[in-house]
Amino acid sequence: MPSAASVLLASLLYSCFDLQWEWDNFSTCAKPIHKWLLVSYACVIAFRVTHLLGSRAAAGAGGGSGEFLLDLRHKGALARAMLTFTWAAALPFFAFLTVLGTAWLWEVIRDTPQCVPSSTHLWFSGFWLVLCYLWIIIHAVLGTVAFVLERRVRRAEGDLREIEDDDVRSRWGQVSHLSGYSVLTESVAPTTAGGLSPAAIKALPCEVEHTVCKLDSGCECPICIMDVQPGDTVRYLPACGHRFHKSCIDLWLLRRADCPLCKRPVFSSKDSQWV
Repeated sequence: MPSAASVLLASLLYSCFDLQWEWDNFSTCAKPIHKWLLVSYACVIAFRVTHLLGSRAAAGAGGGSGEFLLDLRHKGALARAMLTFTWAAALPFFAFLTVLGTAWLWEVIRDTPQCVPSSTHLWFSGFWLVLCYLWIIIHAVLGTVAFVLERRVRRAEGDLREIEDDDVRSRWGQVSHLSGYSVLTESVAPTTAGGLSPAAIKALPCEVEHTVCKLDSGCECPICIMDVQPGDTVRYLPACGHRFHKSCIDLWLLRRADCPLCKRPVFSSKDSQWV
């Protein structure tokens, strides 16, 4: 069964052939709407080819986990080039072309409607205009969503930078650089839903461990499953008293404001001064 892209391509190629066949009949029109239609068809084909090339390049570079146009942080050079071309050149030019085509078509209908080979060509031109505006609106919505997602990624990176210290980097590496919006739905990335602010996390009590842990004293950090060693910085949760490596629990608390062990809220009512 042919795909939607194949059907679109076949339809546009047929329309281009029809325009070429009737090319001379448009010569008496007030405006060259046949040239506008031909360039408009070519733009839509270029849109689809760019999207397909960009999506495949993003997938080949280790991305491709989401919609190609929504991710502004593609790794591959080809994917970035296709994305930049779409947003910075193709879409603005197509929007300008569509507005120009609207003015030209209106002038032809008003002054020289008899110039077109048949009334069907006028009706189809109007229908194509509607499709062009829908195409622009859809891409404008996608662009807005991409902008919002990028802001969320940068906000998450800002929160991570505030708690990323030498202890965090030594245990987990650099965590303040996110690959794209798709990681916001994964457990490794902070979100604004239910987590604590960096300031609230830093206000929680912490101390440097000085004693050697005994095997029967529950000295293991429940997050990284490693023993707390002398010199490690540990953080205690006020409501339940459970302790963790500071570098472990801080990343957890950016996502959730409860204890990983007992699921109690980090703050009880008497601990509200920490918030």
